[in-house]
Amino acid sequence: MFLALIALAPNATAERLHRYRVSVDEDLGGLQVHACFAGPGPQRLVAESLDSSMALERANRAGTNKRLEPNGAELRLGTLPDDSCIDYRVNLIEFAGRHQHGGNPTRRVGSDLITDIGLWFWRPESLAADEDIEVAFALPEGIAVSTPWQRVEDPHLGIVYRVGHSAYEWPGTVAFGRFAERTLAVPGGEMHVAVLDGRPKVDEQQIAAWLQAAAGAVATLYGRFPVASLQVVVVPGARGPGPVPSAYVLRGGGPGAHFFINQRRAAEEFRSDWSAVHELSHLLLPYVDSADAWLSEGVASYYQNVLRARAGIITAQEAWQSMVTSFERAAHDVSGVTLADATDRMYRNGDFMRVYWEGAAIMLLADQRLRERSGGRQSLDAVLEQLQRCCLSPELGWRAGDLLHRLDELSGGSVFSELYEHEVKADVFPDLTETYQKLGLKVSPEGKVILSEGAPRQGDRDAIMRYSMTEPDPRSNSK
Repeated sequence: MFLALIALAPNATAERLHRYRVSVDEDLGGLQVHACFAGPGPQRLVAESLDSSMALERANRAGTNKRLEPNGAELRLGTLPDDSCIDYRVNLIEFAGRHQHGGNPTRRVGSDLITDIGLWFWRPESLAADEDIEVAFALPEGIAVSTPWQRVEDPHLGIVYRVGHSAYEWPGTVAFGRFAERTLAVPGGEMHVAVLDGRPKVDEQQIAAWLQAAAGAVATLYGRFPVASLQVVVVPGARGPGPVPSAYVLRGGGPGAHFFINQRRAAEEFRSDWSAVHELSHLLLPYVDSADAWLSEGVASYYQNVLRARAGIITAQEAWQSMVTSFERAAHDVSGVTLADATDRMYRNGDFMRVYWEGAAIMLLADQRLRERSGGRQSLDAVLEQLQRCCLSPELGWRAGDLLHRLDELSGGSVFSELYEHEVKADVFPDLTETYQKLGLKVSPEGKVILSEGAPRQGDRDAIMRYSMTEPDPRSNSK
């Protein structure tokens, strides 16, 4: 069954609003929190990172000398009077962090600082539907903050943030520094971009253009960006191949995309890079449990080629070539275990190629079958748009089986459940031979993809790379 979690967006009608005031040190090395609880206070606070107790320098009930001592990632408060407050101080730098949760450990980036929310944010273990937490920052002059939380305009404090109810196990990141957070408008939403300090200095105009193009490509799926607000943190100084050696999407507190870039690479390399479209394509799905990463990574891997072709970043020929080549490489990585088992082992043995691209192959099969069975009136695009309208709520996390069953309900068929049973539970890579024949994809002995004319489903092949939600491709046939 799906993972029942609570709403991420702020509750505009929250009857109990707990208020946190966070004062950040001049050198960004620590912060002081004054937390006040509306009504009866919680008996304990929790922090997600196991390093949180080491980073916590002191905690006490406000106005008293009564110390509060952590027990691992738990801070017992006891029975507090109504409307009580506590104070605590966290050292963000001078501790031996080993267990940070956010994928991006707390560290300095040049003169800026990036930190795992779970390291310093001690919060009630759970919030009722009518509760929320408001966070306001007191920042040194010239310092900005980037958070994944929902922005709210307060008449007295200016911009404050509502934390919402995202699950504790979903990591998130906050950054402090002398950056000027830039808001980029995208169809149906905004990206709030923080480019951290680097040497040489990052060309922020170039990065903004790259992100804008990637977001525009994702918006071609159904005419709008899948989320209304996205935190984007760009961290320079990464080492490795290409302009973006690593990147990921986090969901804790709200959607956030994090890109670790090599700012020395040429602008053209960023323009042709696939990683931004891949990461932003993750937002087409709700949170999917990491045990089913083949689904979220499969959708992102499939669309990183399809959407770049639609946006004109690459040609349809290049998109098909990239996918087919990746399928062939992934097929060689199958070693007698199911895709589900390979996903479970992925982070231990590095079997990313098989998991990502077998997931993408399943998405291609689903897209082709939906189009064929509906005579071109249905597609993976259309089903994901329906999912966005009904079920992309950040309050829910999903297991793959349940999400695919929901996609079947939306599409009025059994395409996704059939693929789940036949492919995810199989210990061989999907046989794409028939699909290639129908779409007119011929692969030479040297691995070159040839787009042949007159194939039974050529209209579907072409529509995949330029399909419009508002105007179905007239060439998609119904044979």
